[in-house]
Order: sequence, then structure tokens, then C-alpha cells
Amino acid sequence: MRNNIKISVVGLWHLGAVTASCLADKGLNVNAYDHDENTINNFNNGVLPILEPGLEELININKLNGTLSFSSNRVTLSDSELIWVTYDTPVNDQDIADVDYVINNIIALFPYFKKDSVVLISSQLPVGSISYLENLFLNKFPERNVSFACSPENLRLGKAIDVFMNPDRIIVGIRDEEAKKKIYNILSSITENIIWMKVESAEMTKHALNAFLATSVVFINELAVLCEHVGASANEVEQGLKSELRIGQKAYLRPGSAFDGGTLARDVTYLVEKEMEHNLSTIFFSSILKSNENHKSWVVNKIAAELPSLKDKKIGILGLTYKPGTDTLRRSTAIEICNLLHKKGAKISAFDPAIKNLPSNLENFITLESVIDDVIIGKDAVIVATEWPIFKELASFDFSKLLNELLIFDANSFLQKELNIPGVRYISIGKPL
Repeated sequence: MRNNIKISVVGLWHLGAVTASCLADKGLNVNAYDHDENTINNFNNGVLPILEPGLEELININKLNGTLSFSSNRVTLSDSELIWVTYDTPVNDQDIADVDYVINNIIALFPYFKKDSVVLISSQLPVGSISYLENLFLNKFPERNVSFACSPENLRLGKAIDVFMNPDRIIVGIRDEEAKKKIYNILSSITENIIWMKVESAEMTKHALNAFLATSVVFINELAVLCEHVGASANEVEQGLKSELRIGQKAYLRPGSAFDGGTLARDVTYLVEKEMEHNLSTIFFSSILKSNENHKSWVVNKIAAELPSLKDKKIGILGLTYKPGTDTLRRSTAIEICNLLHKKGAKISAFDPAIKNLPSNLENFITLESVIDDVIIGKDAVIVATEWPIFKELASFDFSKLLNELLIFDANSFLQKELNIPGVRYISIGKPL
């Protein structure tokens, strides 16, 4: 059933595209806005900024249904009862977020916010940002009675539509009951499990969640490295941990690669910055980042231990993207590994089912292959860097035709069952040396 509430979703990359298309699919009247005309032209022509399973179909269906439209004209915001801010916050290579990019884009839209409307912010901003925005707006437009709210994004690349449509819960920070009613009228079509709280609490919940997940990752990875040296299996220790009811089977405890993509690190960095801002002498959150950064060198250190010199060694990389199911290379651990190997003089070739061309800064030192076999044959070592299901097909590869035993490094033990075969020396995190 169509809902006549007019919504504008602002900022169209991954978060915005998924939010707009999912809301439209619920029968809501959605205006998807971005200030960049090229972005809007691309959406109108069926060209999406990122690969996300099911997204293209969802957009096309709802454009035809008339529940979803795209615009770069700010005036289209002026009749919206709810403006849902979904700018993806840029993060640099040091995990520092470009908060000003998001803040300035929101401020530029202030004149177009309708009286008594609600501005719901899901962009990844540090705690206190929404208070700053609402005070700034109140000073400029005191008569508008616009309420600012917060609903932290909880999407995951490759599974974003399912996560949005079937959330465990939705967290919303609000200032007043009127805003709560308007937001409930929209979110109740997705779930009744809405946790209401203060705006600042909602902002902090996002930081806390990602920091907790980051803590779990570095905890199990440091433990796994120790397991290697004492004869223990980190995967067996993982089973033991998750059997404890106070921890549970869904705990973020899987020995493997360092966390990547900037998302977890961004929120941990926000907390470190807040500690410094308030002159707090805590060291825990900064230690998370230090441990994770150190762990990124695990696979390169392991290869160096097996091949004393990496100069001119031929290394194959299976997977380049940030995650399987997407085509983004931004903040990918695989790319970081390639950079580290390149600095040590290795010759790198790679295969990824979602990547047909490399950006110029990568094609200078990575040879992109069109078939998996070319990443294996004639290589000194192979690294499983992204867990694409297609790599399971390696189980049928005839390793006996290789002249030497092949070294395969698979931090996450993704192909452990498939590659427990003659002709392969298989190395993963947390296995006894």
C-alpha cells in the first residue's frame, strides 16, 4: 500500500542508494537527491556507483512504480516531511573521516528544509555533530521548528538490502515526540523493533558497536598469532569461546585478516579524537588501531619467512575487492597487501570476478588476469585475499602439473577444506607452526 508521506533521501552512494530504493519498495514516496548532476544522470540512465546485489533491480522496479525519483535540484526537498541524510563519509588512508564534507553538504540544504519537518541523519559522523547542526539551523531559521534525529547506518556491502529490509532492530535518537511519530510512521513498515533514545546516545551507540567489533577482531587475531607459537589451533579455541553462553555463536571472533574498509577504524578513531578533545588519558581505543595495523603485515611476514627475498618473486592474488559481492577497491585489505608486496619488489598478478579494469595507480604494478589459473601457474606463492565463492573451484585444479609444491596463504582459512590436498602447502592464521 502506498504511503503519501514525502521523503527525500540525501546523498547517493551506497548508503543513500540502498536507503532510497528500499523505502520506495515499501510504498513510500521517495525523492532521491544528490548535489552532483552526473550522479543523478547516471542513476536515471541505470548506471550505479557501486555493485550491490539486487540494487539495480530494486531501483528499476520502483522507478516504474512511481515511488522513486532522482533529482539534483535542491528545491525538490522543500515539500518533504522527512529528509533522510545518507552521505557516505569519506575516509582517508589514515582512517581520518572527512566530516566537513558531510556537514557542509547538509548546511547547504538548510534553506530548503520544510517547516515542522524532521531531518534524520544516518551519515557516519562523530558524536556531537547533530547537536552542532541543529543549533546552527536554529540560529538561522528559528521559525521553522525543524527537528533533528539520528539513526546510525547498519548496512554491510554485499548484503545491504537484506540488512535494511530485515534488521535485528533499528536505533533512533530523537529530541521530541512529534519527530518520533513521523519517524515511526516510516520505520514501522520495516520493523516494530525500534529502540528510541537520545540523539547523542544513538550517535555513541554506532561508535560503541564498531569499536566493540574491532576489539573482537584484534583480540582473536592476537590470540591466533600466539596460538601459532604454542601449538594450539586458533579455530579450536574459537569454538571453545563461542560455546560459552556469555559470548555465543555469533560473536565477532574468527581468526583471520585485520579489519579493513575504514568503517570500524573510522569509529574507533572518532572515540580516540573525543578522548583527546576532553583530555582523557585512556589508551584502549588507540591500542585497537595499533594492533590492527600491525596485523595487516601478517601475510607478508609469513611469505618473507618462506621466501627469504621477495624481490622478483611471482605472487598471485585471489580477490582484490573490499568484500565479495561488491566491486569497490576502496580501503581493501587485498590492495594494502599488494602495496606491501610491491614495496618489497614482488611481481604481482591478480584475479577478481568483479574487476575488469584497474585504476591507473594500481595497473602500474598489478597485472590483472582474466582466469584463475593464470594467478596460480608459475607463481612462487598465492594469497587468498577476498572470499569469492568462485575460488572454491580450486579444489578441482590439478596441482600435480605444477613443478613445485605451491605455497597458498589464506589468512581466514576460507579454502582450508578445499586445499587440504597434495601439491599444496596451505598456511593460515592460528595454525601451529
